[in-house]
Amino acid sequence: MNNRILSGRDTGALTRGYVNKLRIAVPGKPGFKAFVNATSHNVSGYCIDIFEAAAKKLPHVLRYEFVVVDGSYDELVHNVCSGIYDAVVGDITITAERAVDVDFTMPYTESGVSLLVLTENDSKPAIEWVFLKPLTTQLWLALVGGFFFTGLVVWTIEFPRNPEYQGSSLRQCSTALYFSFSTLTFSHGQIIRSPLSKIVVVIWCFVVLVIVQSYTASLSSILTAKRLRPSVTDLEQLLSNGDYIGYQSGSFVQSVLKKRGFNVNRLNAYTNKTEYAEALRKGSKNGGVSAIVDEIPYITSFLSDPKYHNEFQMVNRIYKTPGLGFVFPKESQLVHDLSVAILELTFGAEGSQIEEKWLGKATPLPSYGMPNTDATPLTLQSFSGLFIITVCISALMLLISIAKSVHAKYTEVRDSDMQSSEGDGGSEGHGGSGPLQNGTGNRSMANQPHHEARNVNPQGVNRIGESPGDVEPNDSLPEHAILIEMNTR
Repeated sequence: MNNRILSGRDTGALTRGYVNKLRIAVPGKPGFKAFVNATSHNVSGYCIDIFEAAAKKLPHVLRYEFVVVDGSYDELVHNVCSGIYDAVVGDITITAERAVDVDFTMPYTESGVSLLVLTENDSKPAIEWVFLKPLTTQLWLALVGGFFFTGLVVWTIEFPRNPEYQGSSLRQCSTALYFSFSTLTFSHGQIIRSPLSKIVVVIWCFVVLVIVQSYTASLSSILTAKRLRPSVTDLEQLLSNGDYIGYQSGSFVQSVLKKRGFNVNRLNAYTNKTEYAEALRKGSKNGGVSAIVDEIPYITSFLSDPKYHNEFQMVNRIYKTPGLGFVFPKESQLVHDLSVAILELTFGAEGSQIEEKWLGKATPLPSYGMPNTDATPLTLQSFSGLFIITVCISALMLLISIAKSVHAKYTEVRDSDMQSSEGDGGSEGHGGSGPLQNGTGNRSMANQPHHEARNVNPQGVNRIGESPGDVEPNDSLPEHAILIEMNTR
């Protein structure tokens, strides 16, 4: 273990018996210099500034010196427990195992362990079918079936009376299909006449309107939403796939991953942001890793760098920790005093200024998972009520149309039968009087030849005692009787 003692800090006169200068260990971090940056001449960083600002708020004077120690964090904590150092100031995570041997101050950062993964940018293929994604396959099939069903109903109702739906089979089919599918864009025009068809079309257009509006909203969200998705979203997925996992060198995260069942041979330690980015870009199959498991403050610091913000993503908090704190021996009075000072910094402007100085102004919030809009398309179940209504009403209108056609056909047949019966009865009456008239005429000609001769007037002269209005166009005597009379004369 290589120790480097730097110049001590003196905040004023000594009180409360803190006569000796405290030897405070500082981890020699090769990476993430924003938290602790220990050089041969100076110690700085976010953790150092927080400690010095809290020390200034103590009700007593504190004298200390920093000792840079190259070793694991667990070793630093053990050295405080054994009395080698009086405290540890740095990015030490508060854990239950460490809290058994030492005391921690109030945490001064957010807590938790999360995944840092490479963001998958959806590469657009030559032919894009994203317009099909807002609806499920079942809903697409139901929609197409609705168009065919509506076209069939309208054709059945309009065919007997509308010339637009008559003609050859090809014309009938094309007209019905064109009208049905044109309702999708509401360009069907005025090619229906029956009120029953209009009711069917109005109900179906309402269904199409609702689905089209929902489809438009869903497609817009897919096209305009951020098309970046994490390559990995779950630690169990990495475990089942046998992928390589990265973690920060010296961090307690290694023990956490071992407890979760990961093989030590699958765990790779990295020290800085550049190594994080290179390992994730290579991937697990090319000598890199599929994900980096680290504490949220480090991942947040990594993502605050403009070089990595759009390429990587934090997802799925997998482990909760109280955060980062300062280490002191058991029952040390400084733990309470520094914790109060840290609370004042946390809720004051000075703490925000220190964080902004080292971690940046716009620290990105952790995204514990990005919703995938493609995974939630519109389903048939969402519109099942509309389809049931349009099918029922269309079927009812079709039944009414068929009933009207059957009734009209029955009425036409009945009227035809009545007319045929009346015509047959009149012919029989006329034919029965013919022989009687012939017989009467023959007897008249035989008994009264002179009177019949006077009645026959070829030149149109009226008979004696009859007016012109009384003369009928057709005489009661048959024509052959008149001819016989003339021949006799």
